[in-house]
Amino acid sequence: MFITSSEYEKVVNSISEEEDELFAAVAFWGFGADLIIKPRNGKQVKLICNLASGATNPDVIEALRSMEGVLLKQNDRLHAKVLLGTKKALVGSANFSSNGLNLEGTELSGWQEAGLLTSDPRQINDIRKWFDALWEQSRDIEEHDLTEAKLKWGKRRAARPNLSLPSSPQGFDLSTLQRSELIDRGIYVAIYRNSLSDEARDVYREHEEEIAGQQIQRHANPPPVYENWPELPRNAQFIDVYYGTRGAVRCYGALTWLYDFRFNYIGGEEGHLTVCKKDDLVMGHRFGNTEASNFAEYLRPHIRCVWGSKSAVGDECCKYIDLADLSDILR
Repeated sequence: MFITSSEYEKVVNSISEEEDELFAAVAFWGFGADLIIKPRNGKQVKLICNLASGATNPDVIEALRSMEGVLLKQNDRLHAKVLLGTKKALVGSANFSSNGLNLEGTELSGWQEAGLLTSDPRQINDIRKWFDALWEQSRDIEEHDLTEAKLKWGKRRAARPNLSLPSSPQGFDLSTLQRSELIDRGIYVAIYRNSLSDEARDVYREHEEEIAGQQIQRHANPPPVYENWPELPRNAQFIDVYYGTRGAVRCYGALTWLYDFRFNYIGGEEGHLTVCKKDDLVMGHRFGNTEASNFAEYLRPHIRCVWGSKSAVGDECCKYIDLADLSDILR
């Protein structure tokens, strides 16, 4: 029987719920996929995924590993999507919630999937032989595999395709984006009330000169550096916003974290600087002066709520907030 997108989820759930034994060789597993699998009392549940690709959500794999009676392996060359019981089997195009583009949940809406459902004993027997051979070729999942998978998953989720904004050169516009498209992007809004101190500016200039091996003129404008901030997320992107004591809101563009370094003030107190680089794109879309100005205008009416939000991390001088959490406040 040919199965289309509208029937796919129903068929997957029915096989999982009705079959005494369950075998799945599905390359990529995403959010909620662990809920599909129902442990059997004394019956086999064997699952194979492709964890090393970075397209499988490691949190789901951890949840599956913790289920009693569920055996789980990984295979770096797996790209198949096969679900098998003792009476039925489904061979199709759909991963479990994630499709290799690191989309999850409602992000998958509109994708066209198809599969073949069979209850032919000969075909089921052939599929079972294929699965058993693949199971022998696959390997166990260790803790270090999960650690590496989490790093890969985070990077791929942050770079997943954005399906709402048209392709470049469309400028970035937060008001057009849903929260689901903003989560896991590794993008934060850095909001501050104090400018970089003269001493920190000089320290950073000396640091630049040491790296460049030559004297550098003093910066007319503050460089892309944050002074004594709470520990900012590593390898993240920041939309830089100044929030004045009289309510002024100015956005100075987008930055990406590079590195931190520590120094001592003249009085001996320790300080640290977070060094960034300027970016022209946010989520693959232009973020220039026009987009920065529009972002500030969009943020201005809500800045007090954002500054006082429990989602904002920091102190009375500087805070940062995940772009997805910010969008909740602005709507």
